[in-house]
Amino acid sequence: MAFATLESVLSILDPGKVPEILPVTRYPSQDRSGGDIKIPTIIYYDKAGKPCATGAETLAEGIEEDAEDNGWTKAQWFKLHVRPQPKLKGFLNRYSRHGLSGFSPVTIPPLPLGKTVVQVYADYMRYLDECAKMHIEETHGEHVWSSLKDDIMYILTHPNGWGGPEQAQMREAAIQADLIPDSDEGRSRITFVTEGEASLHFCLSNGLSIAGGNENAGVLIVDAGGGTIDVTSYKKLKDDTFEEIAIPACHFQGAVYVTMRAKAYFKDLLSQTRFRDDVPTLTRRFDRTTKHVFRRNDEPLRIQFASHRERDEDLNIRGGRITIDG
Repeated sequence: MAFATLESVLSILDPGKVPEILPVTRYPSQDRSGGDIKIPTIIYYDKAGKPCATGAETLAEGIEEDAEDNGWTKAQWFKLHVRPQPKLKGFLNRYSRHGLSGFSPVTIPPLPLGKTVVQVYADYMRYLDECAKMHIEETHGEHVWSSLKDDIMYILTHPNGWGGPEQAQMREAAIQADLIPDSDEGRSRITFVTEGEASLHFCLSNGLSIAGGNENAGVLIVDAGGGTIDVTSYKKLKDDTFEEIAIPACHFQGAVYVTMRAKAYFKDLLSQTRFRDDVPTLTRRFDRTTKHVFRRNDEPLRIQFASHRERDEDLNIRGGRITIDG
């Protein structure tokens, strides 16, 4: 299970066969998410605190209107609440030795009222486990799942900068989600791998070739994700294994921080204008479209967010479209 800040991926290894990662490609409401193996790391909770839409289900047409009408609460980017917290004196010095840096002062969206990050993680893990069960039963038969469910090994990914405290929260979430029993045997079925190492294996399985035995032969893996940017350096040894040649780095400057800073910019720019209520729409358009087409800082970007009749020369708004510098 790969829990990214924005999207998650569920993969399966077939027992008794040459190891091959098989991504789950069918989820509830998968038709609405275009058949992508990645699904949003989002949960909508009702007023009673129960999940009412999770993962691919949150891409349904009109989901935001349903949430507003029914008083649902949206949990997103909750992975960032697990990140190491600056509680101890010398915290930044301590974590800089482990390559952990770039803590952003931008406010992270709060968790739903009455929910802890472990509880939200557990709800999402439970959903992914149900998706895995459905996929295996449909592909291999119900008997396969029933014969293996009590022996499944779960491999969970996390950013390079996370360690024991963060792994403990993820393990507790797996217990609350009923993935494993609360016992030594159950806990032994949870294994963790850093996103840097997982990225290396993904690259190798998709054609990356590195000459071994050469002291200058190596690879730099940069995983620019939604919450963190993980940087890991590896050297290939003569026996075809790999070793890290630098301390892995983890920077909390992923894609969501770009969106949060854009929202702060739009809010500051429009707070005293008639467009102040359009900030959420503008931010959403920026996040879904504009951010992904950015290429050069000398190329202005345009975002359509209002009626074509709207115009304000002082704010660079024409035809309901705002122009911002690259």
